[in-house]
Amino acid sequence: MRNQDSMQKLALAALVATSTLVLIVGAVWGIRFYNMSRTQSVTQSTNPTSYPIGGFPMTGNLAPDFTLTDQFGHTMTLSSLRGHEVALAFIHARCKTLCPLTAQIMNDAKAQLGSSASSRVDLVAFNAKPTATSIAAVQAWSINHGMLHQWEFLTGSAQQLQSLYSKYNVYAQVNSNGVLEHDPIIVIIDSQGHERLYFETLDSNSQSDLQSQEIGLEAGMKQWLPQSH
Repeated sequence: MRNQDSMQKLALAALVATSTLVLIVGAVWGIRFYNMSRTQSVTQSTNPTSYPIGGFPMTGNLAPDFTLTDQFGHTMTLSSLRGHEVALAFIHARCKTLCPLTAQIMNDAKAQLGSSASSRVDLVAFNAKPTATSIAAVQAWSINHGMLHQWEFLTGSAQQLQSLYSKYNVYAQVNSNGVLEHDPIIVIIDSQGHERLYFETLDSNSQSDLQSQEIGLEAGMKQWLPQSH
């Protein structure tokens, strides 16, 4: 009888040990699978080939209005541009990396529309540099990158600009090294002032990447062009 009880206890112990081992192995493989999936997801999100060239759709909400000053010292509001499509970028007036790429993509995409269609699209940029908010700063950047007469590079007080970045849900912060970090995006606003698409500039000087982004932005502009009269 004692032998039978001992055998039952040994069998139960073996069952418990086996079940525990199965759970441990399952947990290990579950963690490995999660990490592999997460790594793959991150890799895809930073891979230029995974970006949709047609842009990301937005909710269609009215874009927040503003009253800012352009590179010539003229006051401008978003509401004054009603009737025209707006491609709105977020640029800072000391940027030498992604911002010039954004400006180039905007300008080239608009040029590809042709003279008739391009006359119905306005290129606008908000300044993001809180220590370089002067009219001279945005004018100099526009001149240095061949955009002086191609767009409206708008500036205002640091508080005004920070408020607008927040309203447009665009990240812009000075990091611990004193370097401004911000989302390099372009927002397409239709002729009635609604947010329709946004595009993110890739951190790449590759001509194929630049061309694909220009094609995508041009397609987005065409999609929301106001009718000609």
